[in-house]
Amino acid sequence: MSKAGDQEYNQALDAVEAGKLSQAIHAVEAALMSDAKDSGYWQLYSVLLSQVGRIEDAEKAKNKAVEFGVGEVETLLMKAAEAAASKNWDKAITACEQALELEPERGEVWASYAANLMEGGYREDALEASSKAVEMIPGEPQLWYLRGRILRLTGKLADAGLAFQKAVELEPKYALAWYEKGMVHHQQEELPCAKEAFLKAKELELNDPGVDKALQIMTEAGA
Repeated sequence: MSKAGDQEYNQALDAVEAGKLSQAIHAVEAALMSDAKDSGYWQLYSVLLSQVGRIEDAEKAKNKAVEFGVGEVETLLMKAAEAAASKNWDKAITACEQALELEPERGEVWASYAANLMEGGYREDALEASSKAVEMIPGEPQLWYLRGRILRLTGKLADAGLAFQKAVELEPKYALAWYEKGMVHHQQEELPCAKEAFLKAKELELNDPGVDKALQIMTEAGA
């Protein structure tokens, strides 16, 4: 069940996916204003602060996460995120594997594992891990988005399109998923569908130069 702060927390995750760390920090700060005792919010806040070089503040946020009950698995996920921020994918993968040994039925752990496997170049393993994640938490649009990204980047376009479609069905305002859906249609040379998806992403105020560039390509192609 969602609670106060979850919407802002999910916005922070979306901003992270888009590479907008400042926006992500503002969003998670808003989540903390709604619930200042959520260890998960503090955990994400710590990772984001570390990524932008605010090491002292990151340590304080990490301590808050521990204070409010972050468990061993959450600590390992934090280690994975910190390693990923330094692009140390093998260290991040190892932390995820340790977390899975403790709680193999946690979908969010499989999601972190999938993301780090993909970045580390273990594409087939990433596909399997992302499949586990959506199997365990089928109602989470961010996990379908992650699976779609992995599928698209491994050339499995039809399955990627289905994953992004699932993401936008669960969250119709998921701008990044609409953009990625457009990319899949574009790669499949389904230009009208691609243009429709890109326009939806722009309508949802996805302020990414890639959207305008994609729409220009669609126009030039006569879509």
